[in-house]
Amino acid sequence: MRFVPLLVFAIATSPMAAAADVPADLVAQLRREIVTNAAAKCPDSAAYSLARPDATAGPTVVGLGMYFQDLVALSDVDQTLDVDVYVVARWRDARLADAARGLASADCPLPAGSLWMPLFEPERLRSRQTFYPDRFLVNGEGIVTLVRRMWAKMSYPLDFHDFPFDRHHWTMTVWPVESHADELIVVPLDRMSGRSERLSLQGWRVGMLRVESSTASREQRSGTFARFDAILEVARDWSYYAWKLGLPLMLIVLMAYGVYYIPQTAVPQQIGLGTTSMLTLIAYMLTLNSTLPRISYLTRADRFFVGSAVLVFAGLMKAVISLALAQTPRAALIERADRWGRWLYPVAIFANFLAAVFA
Repeated sequence: MRFVPLLVFAIATSPMAAAADVPADLVAQLRREIVTNAAAKCPDSAAYSLARPDATAGPTVVGLGMYFQDLVALSDVDQTLDVDVYVVARWRDARLADAARGLASADCPLPAGSLWMPLFEPERLRSRQTFYPDRFLVNGEGIVTLVRRMWAKMSYPLDFHDFPFDRHHWTMTVWPVESHADELIVVPLDRMSGRSERLSLQGWRVGMLRVESSTASREQRSGTFARFDAILEVARDWSYYAWKLGLPLMLIVLMAYGVYYIPQTAVPQQIGLGTTSMLTLIAYMLTLNSTLPRISYLTRADRFFVGSAVLVFAGLMKAVISLALAQTPRAALIERADRWGRWLYPVAIFANFLAAVFA
């Protein structure tokens, strides 16, 4: 059986991984490098059992690791992430031990319905597809290794308040299906967890994977359960939005600034310029809305758009008021409004930018 190369990287594990009730020698065995031997013999069929190994000795310790071969697509609208991931599970079953194998592992077909395996379920799993026939490894100490490659779609709620400067800790949480914490303990396999250096995901900067284990309660479940978290920090590449949306928006706002320089005798041209700027701005706002889910709060980009819309609308209103006052004794107010607008408008643009980005 061919296994994917696994990155070695340092992680910080939870206190549970180093707890006194988890034997340090067993943790070292589970985290040991996998070595296969084609000549090693698989266990006899009589050695297989569906009973949990060493059930009377306490909870079974299961090592879990994840290696993200690829991150393919992160959808803001659906709040889902498509991943190509290897999941590694290791535990000790003394019934399958054979000193003749030594530290090397035999590659064996998975006996359907006769081998105890820990059952886990990912939280917020939307769909998955597995690859390759099910097989397992077992070495002379009875350390069983099960590796599965999956194409999975995971969902996770995102906080878009800082969009497009948002950063997220995307967490893939795995729980035992039935076993409580007094039956099954999880330790992270740090040597078998990580991510590929080359990812298909575009528009995001992805940090290194961090894996953690703990115990926690579950909704609608009684008792406590072992919990395994694979955490990826992802930061949006905001430069795309700065060039494709931010720069054109600034040009639209500056275009509306022209109403303060058009002569009073050309009020229809002022109104036409303000109207065109407003309609173009609305079209850009619709473009932004199509990239995000329907959320009940304003993002940084929304605040910038709203402030820009207010500035453009102020220029349009100035043109309308100019038309209304052009033939009245108060026509001198138009010239005064133009003088004030020529320096207040740029200040307002800068203040709107600061409020959206740094507030």
